[in-house]
Amino acid sequence: MSEIHVFTRPDIPADSRRIGEAWSTEYNRYDEGVRYLYHNGAHELTLFWPSPSPAEINGLRDQPVSIGLYSHGPAAFLLYKIDDVCEWSDAAFNVHLIPDAERKLPEEPTGERARLIITLVDAADGIIKGRRLVSLDKVMTQALRHVMTEQAGSHFVRPLYDIAVQETYDRFPDTDAMAGAAEIVEATLG
Repeated sequence: MSEIHVFTRPDIPADSRRIGEAWSTEYNRYDEGVRYLYHNGAHELTLFWPSPSPAEINGLRDQPVSIGLYSHGPAAFLLYKIDDVCEWSDAAFNVHLIPDAERKLPEEPTGERARLIITLVDAADGIIKGRRLVSLDKVMTQALRHVMTEQAGSHFVRPLYDIAVQETYDRFPDTDAMAGAAEIVEATLG
């Protein structure tokens, strides 16, 4: 008789913020937008939405999430879509935009899946309205690790990054079109 191997669901790091708490003690309002980085052994996508609806909060918790990756020069874009909650959207990034003391690079070995923590913050009051932990596919895990490692090893010039971001937005009419040209697009697990 063979035993069935059960994969345990990874936990959100113990030092993380909780639903109903302030995202930061320094601010209580944010501009609408998105923030993406790698921190505490997980990829973090923070959505700052003004007054998220109950449907958006519940959808963040329950609906399928797809992730994509598009690169152009020193700029990379994490693409994300939450079914019935938000269409394809993006977060431009370069690891050099994170302060040196906080900058971490993914370390997942080949064959492992990375964690992605999605946090929904009410931009109007700074309170966390929802959180979700999903697992990235093995290919996406390695693609993000590769892009971030290449960025870290390259000389960073902010104006060239800004130009690459603008060129990308000029090339694509919306993030749906960017997702169509992405190096990789995959559904997450969890």
